[in-house]
Amino acid sequence: MNIIAITICIIFLWFIVQIKNSLFWLYLWQLKNYHIGRFNDHFRTKRGKKLFLNPFYLFKTASLFLFFLFPALPLILLVLEGFTAIYKIAFKRITLPIFTKKIIGLFFITIFCFVMLFKIVDYTVLYTFTWKLLLINILTPFIVSLIVLIFQPFTFFIRSLILMKARKKRKSLKELTVIGITGSYGKSSTKEFLYTILKSKYDGVKKTQENNNSEIGISKYILENLTDEDKYFICEMGAYNRGGIKLLCGIADPQIGILTGINNQHLSTFGSQENIVKTKFELIDYVKGFSVVNWDNYLIKNFKSKDTYKYSYLEKQDIYAKEIKTFKDHLEFNVVLKDQKEHFAVNVLGHQNISNLLGAIFVASKLNMSLEEISKACLKITEKEGGMTRINNFIDATYSSNANGVMAHLNFLKLWTGKKIIVMPCLIELQKESKRIHEEIGKKIYETCDLAIITTKDNLEDLKIYGKEKVIFENNASKIWEMIKDCQEKEDIILFESRVPEELIKKIKK
Repeated sequence: MNIIAITICIIFLWFIVQIKNSLFWLYLWQLKNYHIGRFNDHFRTKRGKKLFLNPFYLFKTASLFLFFLFPALPLILLVLEGFTAIYKIAFKRITLPIFTKKIIGLFFITIFCFVMLFKIVDYTVLYTFTWKLLLINILTPFIVSLIVLIFQPFTFFIRSLILMKARKKRKSLKELTVIGITGSYGKSSTKEFLYTILKSKYDGVKKTQENNNSEIGISKYILENLTDEDKYFICEMGAYNRGGIKLLCGIADPQIGILTGINNQHLSTFGSQENIVKTKFELIDYVKGFSVVNWDNYLIKNFKSKDTYKYSYLEKQDIYAKEIKTFKDHLEFNVVLKDQKEHFAVNVLGHQNISNLLGAIFVASKLNMSLEEISKACLKITEKEGGMTRINNFIDATYSSNANGVMAHLNFLKLWTGKKIIVMPCLIELQKESKRIHEEIGKKIYETCDLAIITTKDNLEDLKIYGKEKVIFENNASKIWEMIKDCQEKEDIILFESRVPEELIKKIKK
């Protein structure tokens, strides 16, 4: 009877661990958009390597070979991991994916596979039974990944149907004008700005939601939201490989294009800077109406393409900004467009938003809005649309992150005269450019900040080369909060950049 009770307890604990671990690996695949290149690149980071090269996982693996010397070892490890999982579920936050139909389907298929594997395990001999359960436990990352990959063809088939239906519906919307927006950075802000501006004058203005800028996200939006009554559709476009933007253009069929800027973002999946540039220009090559590009970006400026309109705040172009004033809570500048000149005051944070605003302003002007109308519409733009929001002494810039954004946000901190702190992880998917970029960020940190709390270790030493003693590592949310919570003087400012522990964001929003 005791053996039966122990067996049932072990089975229960094992299933709890398998459910928890399966959800984590599905989360990771979802985080990387089920993109094999992005998923594999994660294991080049220290956080990724730690998933397999941590002492507990290595000891579990070694215990399989030590079974004959210590038969009870797998049993002890299963019980230990099981109770740890229960404790984390009950008292701490565990990592969960967003429960889409795809994730729910993959989850139940995964659990079914574990049930089938469990059924073929002979549990009449306790120690042999626990050894086999531990083996399945160790192989969980590979089992889950294999299930994801096996069902990719099925997913591809469903995806192809959705894309085909979206293309068909888009062709039926004869009166719809689609504005495509792409770039390594600034896409979402430009989209939000243009939406607010056009919405102030026209009915039937739609936009893609948040950062759903993939072929599935765009296709589903077209199918579920666009109607014959819609006049404008602002479509944010993102990609990880050559041909990605061309694919999106084939779905959304944009007549107008905005290219916001190009940098090294997702270099690991594109393979080279040249591939990134050519992919972004796929939008410019496609549109039959007109395009406008950020002429202050050197990669755009140096790329030979068909003629486009240009926007700038550094030189006089088709549209440009001058007399720029950056304040802690808004921007003020004058816009010059041909023989028109208009003053703008916009409630967004950071000089970097000038470029994004200029792209949106130019397109709105081409769609028969005067600069005066656009200026009034810009008064309705909120901080959140610009990618940064300020809450007392804290700035939340966690929506997304790239090298240009980090540098711009650090420059914004110079407006404060008190203590300046940044909390951020190292940037990812930069491949060979990673060291150089982190060294540049380290220089800016040393020049601007009193303290930089870095939550990942991947390029920590590169940041320290020029950031020196101002750069420290800490990933425990409670300890980070203890370090920053007393920075409450009027001129103190703390910047949360990219993915930081969620507990910190919750604390500042209380």
